[in-house]
Amino acid sequence: MKGWKLAEPFSVKETELSENDSLIKVKTTKSLVTLNDVLRFSGEIPSLSVVLGSYGIGVVSKTDDDNSSIEKGARVYVESYKPCGKCYNCLSDNADCCSDFLIAGEDYDGFLSDFIKSPADKLFPLPDSVSDDEALFIGHVSLAVSIVDKLGIEKGDYVAIVGSNNYANILAQLVIYYQAVPILLGVNENELSAAKNAGIYYVLGEEDNWQKEVSTITGGRMAKYVVYFSDDDIPVIKAFGISSYGANVAFTGVSYKNNPISFSQAIKKQLNISCINESAGNTETSINLLANKAVNLSVLKVNKCEYDDIPNVLDKMAKQLESTGSFSETIVEIKD
Repeated sequence: MKGWKLAEPFSVKETELSENDSLIKVKTTKSLVTLNDVLRFSGEIPSLSVVLGSYGIGVVSKTDDDNSSIEKGARVYVESYKPCGKCYNCLSDNADCCSDFLIAGEDYDGFLSDFIKSPADKLFPLPDSVSDDEALFIGHVSLAVSIVDKLGIEKGDYVAIVGSNNYANILAQLVIYYQAVPILLGVNENELSAAKNAGIYYVLGEEDNWQKEVSTITGGRMAKYVVYFSDDDIPVIKAFGISSYGANVAFTGVSYKNNPISFSQAIKKQLNISCINESAGNTETSINLLANKAVNLSVLKVNKCEYDDIPNVLDKMAKQLESTGSFSETIVEIKD
């Protein structure tokens, strides 16, 4: 086994990885590089020396003889998180509510490797109706499902989504699927174009007056639900400005970037603020949503590269992000 392990900022090295014979061995076929990986590669976010790669799929090459649910040759999605095993909830047999989930590519080796070793309960067989590329976004869909569930979004509700990255696009599509009304607000023109192509009717850009437009769309009520994606570096006050009195505002994001926040407007409006960043228990639901074509992933802005090109691609992505602020998630083909 080998993988691209982060050595220091702007440097990954292909490293031999230790094997655990008690786990199921999966031949990695594709991995997805996200903003989280690039920020760790560039040193903007401190990181452990781990194999990068936020999401991955593959084919089971060796099974646990004591486990009959996973067959050799099965095409599987590998969940990208695991409970810490140390917090109160984990020790109380409530690992789905772990206080400190460990994340692939952050806390342990990610998916930029030729093989993955995983426990059986983190492997999910993929139906033929879900393509390899679609399967790499199961984690995105799972986060969107978690946001919809935890906010209690219902049919007809207006949901303002501040941010236009792929996570935000997928959330907006899922809001439509559940018959609520998304209003997507962002500053990246390519991402806003992708949102429009996905069938999201209300898409507002940097030149629009967000408060005025949201007021018009909602008949003066403003948004009952607001989801703020911290990865997009949009001032938080804009999210508070489009919220209705007593609105539910959820903060989310995958990169843990710091954003300056003034809570004066939130206090004045008595907003209910929550943070949502985990999707435990949603993988099977997300696979079913993709199988039923509830989300159109073909509109997303995604690049592709080969496994051997990873050092150059990461370097290029990090420099482009620093100079232009633009970023596209990248699918990595991992061949034999």
